Amino acid sequence: MATDLISRLEEAADRFVMPLRMNEGFDEQALLTLEEEIDCCGTAWRAADHVPKRAALILAELHPAIEACAWLYEGDMRQRIQEAGVMVSEAVIAALDRAPS
Repeated sequence: MATDLISRLEEAADRFVMPLRMNEGFDEQALLTLEEEIDCCGTAWRAADHVPKRAALILAELHPAIEACAWLYEGDMRQRIQEAGVMVSEAVIAALDRAPS
């Protein structure tokens, strides 16, 4: 189950970040899916002894990757991407707050 959960998280992250990186624009649905997957991970890890290393790496790289992509855009789109990065970061913090320390 953990592998499936992490794979879904990775796919959701790629589905949102890759189009941004390729200058193909902002996918609102992909952002919502990513936030849902992050929440699912937090729920699953609530009773776990640890956060899987691969998942921790994915989560740690999300905000910097999104922020870097924002600089490929200008104006309102750049701001929207930066806001999305903050939203994702907040979702990660909330998920990790539920996980064991």
